[in-house]
Amino acid sequence: MLTPLEIWRAHQSLPRPLRIQWLVPGTVLLVAFLGLTFTLPPGPLCDEGMILFMEGGCDWGESNVFLYSKLGLLLALNSTFILAWRFGIKSMQAFLPHIGVALLLAWATRSGGYCDTYYSHPNGSVGQMVIEVAAYGLVGLAILRAWSGGPIGLMATAMIAWTAIYICAFYAALPLFPHWTWSHTFVVAGGMLLIGAAVSSNKGS
Repeated sequence: MLTPLEIWRAHQSLPRPLRIQWLVPGTVLLVAFLGLTFTLPPGPLCDEGMILFMEGGCDWGESNVFLYSKLGLLLALNSTFILAWRFGIKSMQAFLPHIGVALLLAWATRSGGYCDTYYSHPNGSVGQMVIEVAAYGLVGLAILRAWSGGPIGLMATAMIAWTAIYICAFYAALPLFPHWTWSHTFVVAGGMLLIGAAVSSNKGS
């Protein structure tokens, strides 16, 4: 079992932009920039033509928080994936501090309101969104472990498949559980983690 010092040393071996002290503040700034620059108008997101995968919140403030938090996290994860791929990073241990921050954020923002006035399902919470995106990130780490450092064509294919896994899991769970219920969140996250575990078993060359 790895000690905290060993985990930190593995983490510090990452390229500087991928280290937690750079990536986390950078992601926060990205979310704030997107939200303040492209602020959504008041009103339910369904009236704005928002796709369900990106939708959440039921008023001016929460709509912006949900959309731009998810968008910022997805952009940050994909940028991290590209850099990690190009550097041939295969260590999952190096990213354990990132996972720890995601779990703390999910716990701190686990509570959410309801907006049945606009929707027939719960509003959900930022914590639920973070759990989903964290599971998506773990699938990305599994893909890196198996194939990182390969040609650009393989990287592009891996990124498309990676995002497709998340989107397919999200919509496949909807017939079973309403969007933004904890059951839906756990099914989506659990399904992605099972796929990630299967991918991780193929370490590649």
